[in-house]
Amino acid sequence: MVRLNHFIPQGVEDTHCNEYEIKENTITKIKNIFKSFGYRQILTPTFEYYDLFSAVEGTIHKDEMFKFIDSSGKILVLRPDVTTPIARMVATNYKESFGYLKFSYATNIFRINDEQNGKKREFTQTGIEYLGNEKPDSDAEVVALAIKSLISLGINDFQIDLGQAGYFRGLMEASGIQRNQQEQIRRLIEEKNFAELKAKLDPLNIDEFFKNAILEIPYLYGEPERIIKEAQKFICNEEMERSLENLKCVYHILKEYNYEKYISVDLGMIHHIDYYTGVIFKGYVNHYGKAVISGGRYDNLTKQYGCFMPATGFGLNIDSLLEVLNMYKINKEFVCSTDYLILYEEANRKKGLKLALQLRDKGFIVETDLYEQNIKPHIQNANDRNIKEIVQISGERLKRIDIRSNKVFTNTFAQFLKQADTVEIFASIH
Repeated sequence: MVRLNHFIPQGVEDTHCNEYEIKENTITKIKNIFKSFGYRQILTPTFEYYDLFSAVEGTIHKDEMFKFIDSSGKILVLRPDVTTPIARMVATNYKESFGYLKFSYATNIFRINDEQNGKKREFTQTGIEYLGNEKPDSDAEVVALAIKSLISLGINDFQIDLGQAGYFRGLMEASGIQRNQQEQIRRLIEEKNFAELKAKLDPLNIDEFFKNAILEIPYLYGEPERIIKEAQKFICNEEMERSLENLKCVYHILKEYNYEKYISVDLGMIHHIDYYTGVIFKGYVNHYGKAVISGGRYDNLTKQYGCFMPATGFGLNIDSLLEVLNMYKINKEFVCSTDYLILYEEANRKKGLKLALQLRDKGFIVETDLYEQNIKPHIQNANDRNIKEIVQISGERLKRIDIRSNKVFTNTFAQFLKQADTVEIFASIH
């Protein structure tokens, strides 16, 4: 016998109807939050030119992209990221725009063995991109939207870690450490690998002040006011001073949102130093090991496509979020259902289809089928499909079978439709 599970590639999975409804409801809630802040939904192509991503430093590694070749010989990739295509779209179509642009999205991402996403090769992500506004208010709004999205789903036990890419970059420039060594140091700091970090710094021919400052960065984590104050003693150029002041300002705006209880500062969170230019952040839910939200300011991305526009945004991993909702038992168990199954004989088909249309217009989910004498198979099917009631048309009257109670009722069409106005809709389509 052929084992059918072998037909599903590694890193992808089917989503069955009940799970899909939960996922769709979750996405809809988040999309409505985005819309309430003025973000307008867009969609970029499922595949793009490989060069769009390979030319940008600090984004997705080339080995993580699904590549294929089109008929003209050009290398294409399945969408490994959303921010880069949006930057391409803006630079191409909105270069004459004045003011700011606010976009949202909900789409699937494709990566090869992405460790951050549990080695899933396909996952769903929602997010926003706020372009054309470089004020700290825009950074704060983006972080506030991330917080509000989690709260709207009933998640309250979470934390947003704020960092500042410019602080570390300024320190590296002042220290004179070579570029290739900076990347190794960045990685060790993000991993909080203190022993290897010290071993890496010891042989470097730099001032002890910089060695001590770099070793302290992984410890600059915790309550915002305290960490910002401690970080000030390592400032040695304008970029570091400007970055720390910006971080402080964004935090104070978030306090105006009354979100300070969710915020901590982590100056050891550096991300890719070539990609992010300002405030960066990650969102973690307690007892869940991976970040569910990641974002920050990336002012130089659109410039690589010929149109400079400051930008900030974040992505929210829906698949990880659903795992969190299940872990905390926040998601109510959902079972797809149908309100009515209308059965008609061939002679009554027109009446049956008309009745189904009238009920659907009222918001009910209605299925129809032809039957010949025996309705037992339809009753079994109703149980399997979670159909609440069977309506059997016979001339000018209706026989109704309540599957839940196994009771039978008889009505005229008019009586039934009048009664339907007061009936609870089990599976509303509205």
